[in-house]
Amino acid sequence: MSPQYDLLIRGALIVDGTGQPAYLGDVGISGERIAWIGRLSSHDGGDDGRRGDDGRGMVEADQSSRVRVIDAQGLVLSPGFVDIHGHSDYTLLIDHRAESKLRQGITTEVVGNCGYSAAPVFSPLLEERSREYEKLYGLALTWRSFPEYLKVVELSALTLNYVFLIGHNTLRASAMGFSDQEPSSQQMALMESWLDEALACGAFGLSSGLYYAPACFAKKDELIRLASRVSRAGGILSCHIRNEGDRLLEALEEILAIAKESGVSLQISHLKTFGQKNWEKLDQALAMIDSASSAGLKVNFDRYPYLAVQTSLQSLLPDWAQSGGSEAIVQRLIDRSLRPKIAQQLLSALPDEKAASSILISLLASKAHKALEGLTLAQIAQCQGKSWIEAALDLLHDERTDVEIIQFAMSNDNLVRILRHPLAMIGSDSSSRAADGPLRIGKPHPRAFGTFCRVFGEFCRERKILTLEEAVRKMSALACQKLGLQDRGLIKVGMRADFVLFDPAKIADQASYQDPFRYPAGIRLVIINGRIALDENGTIHPGQGRILRMEGNMRGKPL
Repeated sequence: MSPQYDLLIRGALIVDGTGQPAYLGDVGISGERIAWIGRLSSHDGGDDGRRGDDGRGMVEADQSSRVRVIDAQGLVLSPGFVDIHGHSDYTLLIDHRAESKLRQGITTEVVGNCGYSAAPVFSPLLEERSREYEKLYGLALTWRSFPEYLKVVELSALTLNYVFLIGHNTLRASAMGFSDQEPSSQQMALMESWLDEALACGAFGLSSGLYYAPACFAKKDELIRLASRVSRAGGILSCHIRNEGDRLLEALEEILAIAKESGVSLQISHLKTFGQKNWEKLDQALAMIDSASSAGLKVNFDRYPYLAVQTSLQSLLPDWAQSGGSEAIVQRLIDRSLRPKIAQQLLSALPDEKAASSILISLLASKAHKALEGLTLAQIAQCQGKSWIEAALDLLHDERTDVEIIQFAMSNDNLVRILRHPLAMIGSDSSSRAADGPLRIGKPHPRAFGTFCRVFGEFCRERKILTLEEAVRKMSALACQKLGLQDRGLIKVGMRADFVLFDPAKIADQASYQDPFRYPAGIRLVIINGRIALDENGTIHPGQGRILRMEGNMRGKPL
């Protein structure tokens, strides 16, 4: 009698996440785990019936069983993709379907990146965040601490698995507002206690956005103190470094020193060389990372397969002009003594005549200027009869700084080299979106809908920059190894059954900068924790995901 399975996937080209060559096989799933891998005797060309240490072997098909059989001939079966750099901390509560993630094969998302997490959130940060999310989505922030936030998340029918990082920027703003000063001993103690509490609840580490206020005001020692606590807990530090352009190398030197001194496992966020004059710095940047890795530092980086960034318009302002939070910024913009200084420094940072044409307005919080979404600053300035600098500052003022932008400034050749690097992982750097409902707002970066499928379509099939096996490893096993998820990321007996079934000839992204709300092609089925989350008909079945907790903390225990 054959073993009984809940799901049986037959005739797939298995790309198992190890980077080894693909092979034809069948996979049996029992409960949440992979129970068997092999070839059924009814298949032509089946194996010789021997069972190896990996659990592969031949079994007889049991026609009387109630197992659900999935015909995967001509399709690739891979581990579920891990979005190592996501931002769905809030959107997972607004629309739990996570459509833009699930429909590109993502089964696990790491949230809380770039220093921006949903918790802990206390005054004065609470007031600013509450206003922002109530205005955009009608979402009430009913939690304060990280344990309280997790309880809210647990009430949602999660579609994906979620890994949580704690944002340094969020910690700092909750402890001391948007001050540009060094934290007092009491403020530092608050940050440390909130971080310890989150780590005890299973958070996987800390993220920092040193490019953004208020973390841009933090000194290196502050990061070392926090990262050392994360290191002792076995977590990671994910960092949007202080500068990705003119001072890229200095910023890399800083974060590598922080990781070395604290002993933390480092993930450099969306590695890039921003601005054409900085493209040549990639050789030295990669050499610095390789040297640190060879010296024993646990370091990786992530990247999305596009040439434009998405960020806030506020982030382009000089650091001093961002202190104090949004209302303080607005007041500076109407101060006749300060506004010219801000304008001059902004123009100095972006002297290229093409700068205004390279900045696209992605999202505006109010309805008054919605018609400007999708236009460049150059187009807006021309329509309004003013300089692009004045158009940008006026927009920041009128929108109370709630302006998101897409900016084009990266090299295709450098992108290829970054994606090929053995330490590189794939991350969307986006929150979940949807083609309908409350998350269909603005003109989001197409990476929200297409990141993982774009890698396969353009960089594997069309340009042959990565092999299928290399791409899958970067999206699954490598990310799980970084996080310490020992039972995910590989197609191997005993592992959790997170799978993607896709057509290698058709998989591709379909979203664009002007038409972003388009789901990718080629994804046929997504399985999360042994259950179908996206079926053959494109129907989503929520509730298969869960909160993942770092090993050694409170995995599986009540909050």
